[in-house]
Amino acid sequence: MKIKVLAGSASEEALREEFQKGKKAAEARLGEHFLFYRYFIRIHAIAYEEIKKAYLRIESGEVGEFPLTEHYLMLIDKRDKQHKLRMEHPEDAKEVLDYLEEHFPEIEIGHYKKHENIDH
Repeated sequence: MKIKVLAGSASEEALREEFQKGKKAAEARLGEHFLFYRYFIRIHAIAYEEIKKAYLRIESGEVGEFPLTEHYLMLIDKRDKQHKLRMEHPEDAKEVLDYLEEHFPEIEIGHYKKHENIDH
């Protein structure tokens, strides 16, 4: 099993061990130092200390005549790089966000639109 680190650093062996011990949250796994994301056979990891902001993103559209809604756990790291992790269910992403909020108060949780100041 190969784990690609998106942000942070650790040995492959340490990552594998932490992944195995981590708490499952659907596609995500909550390790001690890393948030893991599994999509098919790929596993990505991002160190909690590297996450600056996290929020749920919902995208809607259509496939032919069928409506489609996708849910993503969005992570912004300290280099302002966005990581878009597809989650099957929004409650799974919310479970991860709740965990981050409880254990890592320095991470900004939620997405807020910037309000433009309009001078009249």
